[in-house]
Amino acid sequence: MNTSRQFDRVWRSLHWGMALFMTVLLVAIEVKGGLPKGVAKTLLTEIHKQLGVLVFLLCWGRIFWRFTRRLPPITPALGRLQTGISHVSHLLLYVVMLVMPALGVLFQQARGNSVNFLGWTLPWIMNDDSGMQYAKTLKDLHETLGNMFIWLIVLHGAAALYHHWIRRDDTLKRMLGSWVR
Repeated sequence: MNTSRQFDRVWRSLHWGMALFMTVLLVAIEVKGGLPKGVAKTLLTEIHKQLGVLVFLLCWGRIFWRFTRRLPPITPALGRLQTGISHVSHLLLYVVMLVMPALGVLFQQARGNSVNFLGWTLPWIMNDDSGMQYAKTLKDLHETLGNMFIWLIVLHGAAALYHHWIRRDDTLKRMLGSWVR
């Protein structure tokens, strides 16, 4: 359970594990873009897809954990404006972590490709030939959201550093536990 001063191990593991997975999937897709067709490009694409589905699933776990646990308060407390900005930015992060993988699956299925996760084929949502007309739009939305996601992550990290170094509250300490002083 969360304490009054920090998030519990499950919460921190989900946060930092998903941060690692998202970093790897974003790096994989960026590196893939500069490679010629071949085994390396195919492998990076597969890593991207696997981690995308994993992030989607873990995000639902995080949402469940979030709404069944009391959050440790930030000390000193935030003002209304900062609290509002925090809620909106976290909501955006969750929405993107759910919508972006869904768009990726839809894009692949619109192109006629099945999507597998750890050997299981995901259910077909776009199961007729009409999907091809949406493939480019879905791909563009997925990529645009990916670029927005990178900026949201940068802002999230910058906000954590702002809270720690400038505001000097315990926002970062709550997520790092005893790793930071």
